[in-house]
Amino acid sequence: MEIHARNDFAASPDQVFEMLTDRVFLTAVCLASKPQAHQVSVEGALTRTRRVMPAPSAVAKLAGPTLAIIDEIQWDPPTTDSRTGAARITVEGLPAGLVGTVQLSPGGRGTILDYRGELTVSVPLIGPGLAKQAAPLLLDALALQQRVGDEYLTDSSQAHRAAENH
Repeated sequence: MEIHARNDFAASPDQVFEMLTDRVFLTAVCLASKPQAHQVSVEGALTRTRRVMPAPSAVAKLAGPTLAIIDEIQWDPPTTDSRTGAARITVEGLPAGLVGTVQLSPGGRGTILDYRGELTVSVPLIGPGLAKQAAPLLLDALALQQRVGDEYLTDSSQAHRAAENH
């Protein structure tokens, strides 16, 4: 199932990339999703989060009461004022995930972050139905990233102005 989502941030592409590769921001996004546990790592241009979440009832029968969701983005070097990256989401212990791309470029309020990918659930007979149930959860997670990112950018802009005034 094809997934397309977009975030629109009021900052430059460089500022948004810095945010997207900041452990503080990634941790804030994880915590906003109310996980039972989480881990965040940033190694250069590779970001990785792992969240343990309650399993939706349709999936709990297959996976148990929780799911460990791993989200990785490997960013390519910048080209002019844009960046692209390879995105991959996996679910530990389930044949489900997303493979796609992420594009960071000028536009909108300052920078557009565009996600495109293929969501698959490789479970005979019920896989397509589970993918349809998972898609809104994935889109909700990206909407949450938008809200946390807006707060992060506002807070960091205010902190920057305060530092300049001292």
